[in-house]
Amino acid sequence: MRRIVALLALLLLGACYQVEGETVSASASVRVDGVKDGRYRRPDGIEVHVSWNAAERQYDVVTKDGPTGKARAARLASGVYLVQYMDAARLTLLASVQGGDVVLFAPTKQAEQRLLRAHGLSLRPGPINLLVGPAGSVSNFFKDLAVSGEYAEGGRMVLMQ
Repeated sequence: MRRIVALLALLLLGACYQVEGETVSASASVRVDGVKDGRYRRPDGIEVHVSWNAAERQYDVVTKDGPTGKARAARLASGVYLVQYMDAARLTLLASVQGGDVVLFAPTKQAEQRLLRAHGLSLRPGPINLLVGPAGSVSNFFKDLAVSGEYAEGGRMVLMQ
C-alpha cells in the first residue's frame, strides 16, 4: 500500500486531491476527445497503458509491473475535464488534452483557499492532500476552479506512440 501511495504522490503531487466520495459517476463519464488508447509516460517516468472501456464508461490504466486503476472524466469547461482516478485511493484533479498529451492542473494557492471556504471543504495534509467534505461540494469546488482558470500545469502524461 505504501508503494502505491508513493507512486501516486510522485505522479500527481500538487495536481490532485485524495477524496472520499465519487466525484465522477459512471453515468457522467465521457470519452475525452484527443485521449488515444496507448502508452503514456507519467510525470514520474512510469509508463502506463490507457484504454477506453466502453462497457464501463471509463478508462483502464495499467502499469507493466504495478497496480491497475480506472479513470473517469466529465467535461467541466471548454477543454477542461474533472478526472477521478480510482486505485488503492480515489484521486480527483483537473486535466485537458494538448497535442495528444494529458495535462494535469493544480490550483493556485489563493484559488484553493478561496474555493475551500466557498464550498465548506477542508484540506487534510498528507502525501496526497485529502479534500474533506460531501462529494457534491467537492465536485462544485472543481467546477468553479475550471471556470475561474486559476490553475497551472502540475504535470503531464506524455503519449508515447
